[in-house]
Amino acid sequence: MLKWKKDYLTGEGIEDPEKIKNKLDAGKYVHGIYLLTLSDNPSNLFEIIPAAMLLQKSYYRICPEIIGMAKGKDEALEMVCSLVQETYVQR
Repeated sequence: MLKWKKDYLTGEGIEDPEKIKNKLDAGKYVHGIYLLTLSDNPSNLFEIIPAAMLLQKSYYRICPEIIGMAKGKDEALEMVCSLVQETYVQR
């Protein structure tokens, strides 16, 4: 089972996030979904992972905690940009 942040973010293009989450937890393929995680690499802040990567059992087991999901790569990039901007504005 994947690790999900309690209040994970969802992009505007996501119509039924719980349904998608359940499919991903079951190891099923979900087309066009990208997941946001905090990076394990200290040089990076976030990672954008295509949900299709989770079909690889080895990657499924080591997937870091998911903090958001987006429909399409462009929406995922927009979410990351807004997270970074919010962080800098709050400081």
